[in-house]
Amino acid sequence: MVTSQEDFENEQAEIVNTVKSKEGLGGVEAKWVKFNEELACRVVKQYLKKHLPSRVRAIGPNVYIEGSPTELDLLLVTENAIPAAFTNAYRPNDVRFVVGIRNHGAAGRSFPPELLIEFETLRERHADLKFAYLAIRVRNRADDVKGTPGESHGKAVQSGYRAFYLAESQNQEIISGQWQQFVNHVTGNTTS
Repeated sequence: MVTSQEDFENEQAEIVNTVKSKEGLGGVEAKWVKFNEELACRVVKQYLKKHLPSRVRAIGPNVYIEGSPTELDLLLVTENAIPAAFTNAYRPNDVRFVVGIRNHGAAGRSFPPELLIEFETLRERHADLKFAYLAIRVRNRADDVKGTPGESHGKAVQSGYRAFYLAESQNQEIISGQWQQFVNHVTGNTTS
């Protein structure tokens, strides 16, 4: 298990580099966005698994919560959770955490408006769920570089949703501590 800050920083760099090196397998044109987003999700899932308590499993991508038509990136579910027959939908009582993952986050550390709507809709139905957003890379990481975060970001923060950003898109600079903060946030909120 990774414990030191240096280990977390190394993992964070590995995640960013792995996603960057593999995304070209599908191409970078708009038609490959889903491929690249799914790639990012699978890489995050692989690294996150080793930090999760034994009573929690990471499931995704392309997963659902029963009763909701929203396709989700990553769910953290109880260790014995099984999807409904012939589906990738899990019972709400088995879901502990929902993670939205983007390969490229919006400029200025903005919270994606469509993800905010998804989180809010799920929270209305399942008040006990916890949520977080993780972007592998983000343009203009400092809020004051080119404007301030958008309206959706302010609403997300007010609603208690956390957002984490691993690296800057333009220069690939790692944003120190973000992976460790994300892991601590997720593992600290996966109670039974």
